[in-house]
Amino acid sequence: MTKILVVDDDLVVLATINLGLRRAGYEVFQVDGGEPALGIARRERPDLALLDISMPGLNGIEVARVLKREIKVPFIFLTALSDKDIVAEAAQTGALGYLVKPLEISRIVPAIELALTRADEFSKLTQENFDLNEALNRNREIDVAIGIVMERHHLSRADAFEAMRRYARSHRCKIIELGDRLINRERINLALKN
Repeated sequence: MTKILVVDDDLVVLATINLGLRRAGYEVFQVDGGEPALGIARRERPDLALLDISMPGLNGIEVARVLKREIKVPFIFLTALSDKDIVAEAAQTGALGYLVKPLEISRIVPAIELALTRADEFSKLTQENFDLNEALNRNREIDVAIGIVMERHHLSRADAFEAMRRYARSHRCKIIELGDRLINRERINLALKN
């Protein structure tokens, strides 16, 4: 069940949204302030947070910054304010939506579904970017190891790679592991020479 954290200092709004979202099939955590919202977010790890911008203590934008930076929870802002400066500040925090009160559940649910889809897409892109960077780093390490083999044994690049591949296969290890060993051995040799 999708977990939604609803944060609003207006208890009537909070109760209305809570009831409507529960009827729509969401698991809802409701709280009327920023500090307790962060506690619940850390403990429950909701899929999405709906944040009122104007609250005493920690306002919604401050809560959003912590959710994004530390807890990795996507969020939508709920507010009675439609001031363009506030909208711009909300956009800068990385909000996946901005809903102006008064709200109806029939308008909130599609915004939630869209935000969840966007958050999932962003998460996948982030993972793909991480995987790509990891692959590039592995390729760099393999390139360095190939260079070491080329220099030590006066081989062409293709021959050095083939020699590493054969060695890795015969010793049942991955070529990246062999590359790491060669690079580490080279670092030790350089350290011993100095």
